[in-house]
Amino acid sequence: MMLNSLLVAECAGLLAVLVVVAVTGIFTVGVGEAAVVTRFGRFHRIVSSGAHWRLPIDRVAATVDLRASRMELKMGTRTKDGVIITIPITIETRVNPEMVCEAWTKLPDPGPHIRAHAERMVRDRLRALTLDELFASQTGIAGTLRRALEESLKPQGYEVLRVQVTGAVPNNLEDARQYTGRLVESGGAYAPGPEPGRSRVA
Repeated sequence: MMLNSLLVAECAGLLAVLVVVAVTGIFTVGVGEAAVVTRFGRFHRIVSSGAHWRLPIDRVAATVDLRASRMELKMGTRTKDGVIITIPITIETRVNPEMVCEAWTKLPDPGPHIRAHAERMVRDRLRALTLDELFASQTGIAGTLRRALEESLKPQGYEVLRVQVTGAVPNNLEDARQYTGRLVESGGAYAPGPEPGRSRVA
């Protein structure tokens, strides 16, 4: 009788442990996200959105957002003919769903990397262009920047969705007025004109 009672108690205890393990091992991943699961501190697997179960020896080390991330930059530099210019740049990237592990291990925060790469490339390019050449080639600058970012970010698990370079404005008031006047005269399309005024920082 006592033996049966002990056996029942042991079975009940084991069942309780199994229930606890089963319940505590359940976790969910949100829509547009992926989770990195490690085992004994080492990468084990990637799981997509939905409900999942893990062993007690596994841990959800990180949740990676797979949705597009948009970065707005404003860069100031000098053109070849000495005009101080501010140029806005929009960059959209996202983690490649097939390379979540690479993104998590190599570049968990791509913001500083993208900013530094964009600033270096755009400033080097603008210093080789006059103001007229800059306004005539903003699409080309965006294309060059996109290719450079793709080459840099692809091995680290990121995709470049869009790069836009538009609306550059001269910082100097007189240069800005000349540029605006040329826009009005051309009906909204930039028309090259005489070299901007020379009231610039040396």
